[in-house]
Amino acid sequence: MTQDKSGTKMKEKRIEIEDDQLKELLQSAGKKAPEKLQYRIMQQIETEHSLTRKKTSPARRSITLLKDLGNIFGTMYILLAAIVGGAYLLLGEAFLQSYRFWGTVLLVSLIFSLFWLITRLDCYLQEKRR
Repeated sequence: MTQDKSGTKMKEKRIEIEDDQLKELLQSAGKKAPEKLQYRIMQQIETEHSLTRKKTSPARRSITLLKDLGNIFGTMYILLAAIVGGAYLLLGEAFLQSYRFWGTVLLVSLIFSLFWLITRLDCYLQEKRR
């Protein structure tokens, strides 16, 4: 039984030595790629990397949200300021207190709010498709 244990240990050592010799032989026989080939491979990798789509980060989405919000409602406030200025100059202060004027302001606000809602819905659907 002791011979059996020592025999298997010797076999294992011999296998390890053979494995080490084989590794050294393979490493010494390995060829290095020429410099031009390495350059072309790296160029191909960089080209593929630049052509692939990158996922938008959540920070990017929030910037888009704020940009849309500022653009749409900024335009709405400019239009409302023009309406108020025109109504004051042409029809006087009494018109600014009338229901017709406030109805116009409410209608403009509602239209711009719906426009903003549509842009948000469109953005959501585009994100869902990706």
